Amino acid sequence: MGYQLGELGRTFRDQMYNVLTGGDGSVPPAKSSFITWCMPGLPYQEADFMFAAQGIGTGATAQEDKLLLQQAFNFASLVDFIPDVTSAYSSERQDGVWRNASGARLSEIYGQILKFSKVIDDQLTDDQKKKLERFRGLLRVTRTVKDIVTEEEKQVTEDSPMLKAYKAGMQAYVAAALAYNNKRIAAQAAVGESGKQAVADWAANAQLYSLQVAAAADDWTSSGYRNDVEEINAYIDQTTEKSMLLWKRNLERFYEEALTSALGPGQSFCYTTVAPGDFATSAGWTNYTMYHQMVDSHSHYETTSWSAGGGLSWGLWSASAGVTSNSSDYSENFQLEDFEMSFDMTQVQIVRPWFYPEFLENRGWDLRKGEGWNYDDMPSDGGTPPKGRFIGYPLQALFIKNLTIRSASLAQAFQAHQSSVSVHASVGFGPFSVNGSYSHSESDQHFHSENDGVTIKVPGMQIIGFVNHLLGKTPNLLDGIDPGQLV
Repeated sequence: MGYQLGELGRTFRDQMYNVLTGGDGSVPPAKSSFITWCMPGLPYQEADFMFAAQGIGTGATAQEDKLLLQQAFNFASLVDFIPDVTSAYSSERQDGVWRNASGARLSEIYGQILKFSKVIDDQLTDDQKKKLERFRGLLRVTRTVKDIVTEEEKQVTEDSPMLKAYKAGMQAYVAAALAYNNKRIAAQAAVGESGKQAVADWAANAQLYSLQVAAAADDWTSSGYRNDVEEINAYIDQTTEKSMLLWKRNLERFYEEALTSALGPGQSFCYTTVAPGDFATSAGWTNYTMYHQMVDSHSHYETTSWSAGGGLSWGLWSASAGVTSNSSDYSENFQLEDFEMSFDMTQVQIVRPWFYPEFLENRGWDLRKGEGWNYDDMPSDGGTPPKGRFIGYPLQALFIKNLTIRSASLAQAFQAHQSSVSVHASVGFGPFSVNGSYSHSESDQHFHSENDGVTIKVPGMQIIGFVNHLLGKTPNLLDGIDPGQLV
């Protein structure tokens, strides 16, 4: 029996959606999440994340400092986008981010929201103001650094040790939940001889995987200040619904202080990193396997039409100079007689110390068209799917490495397709980069797969998608607040 590439792609998308955002009694499903798939995947080397493990300005030499700064700029630029619920994160949009083209930047729209928002300003007591400042000081700290370009000292705000511990605990919980969901979905979808190991593993070890999730949740609470941070945020949210003016001024200051100059002309960016910083070399990766018989599995996973990653082609395709073109010979209808795919994956938290989504979700502010906000749409209408200028933001990046595809049909099609495109063109399959060249701003690099006619091996790691947090209606002024109270 033959299987179409498109059928395999839909099975993969549904499974990954439930692995990444689904859940059961042991792992509650994620709220307000959707996935944006990359097309193509974004290849990286372990060394590209030295800046995340070390921090910028920590090099032994000026040359190392420049490299760390350039790496930070590259990654911050890459994830500085507002996700689209209707399409994949295509090569054209990726290149547009590098060139600061027409695509809206998350940092730019957020900055405009801060600048032009009208906030409630009922006076707080002195005790409330002091408590707010103390709580904010527990979450963020300000330190003095030297600008590598101007050599002048400047103030920057970053996560406090408490908040860093909170995010590290969250990441450990996410990793345990990812492993649990992956094992659960693999067992549910298992069929035939290939699925016996997944079923046996789940039958013998499900309780252990569940205990790992529970232990990670407990550790997040005991060592990661989970309750403390959430109580602090709850107090800030409740109190600032009465007066947000002081809070907004602080957020504007944090935003301005986060602006960092890279080495190229006009390269200004808001510092962004990942947690954990050493993920590329750590052992916290989960193996995922899918094979063609899963298409016939009776397991069915409900997803909404927009959260399943619409717009992603599962034929072989090539991308060059920011233009993606599908192959007419190897489209989604291409038939395969055999197929098995495996890779290691991990989710990493995207950390933006200057970005406060708590402000966006607060109900004590509004925007007025024509008073600085000159877009036709508000940030989000809260619909399903939502519409607006700022419907959500990338919260986690999905990295994979050691991609292996065992399929004589696909391997031979890949060889034929690769020979028909430019030697410098990237060749992809779904969200995966299989072969070609890629550019991280000013540095061009190449990666190549190994194809023996039966198996395609793609060494190295790449980002294949982002798990995004979906905002509700934004702004969403609290009922009972008189617009005349906003300043």
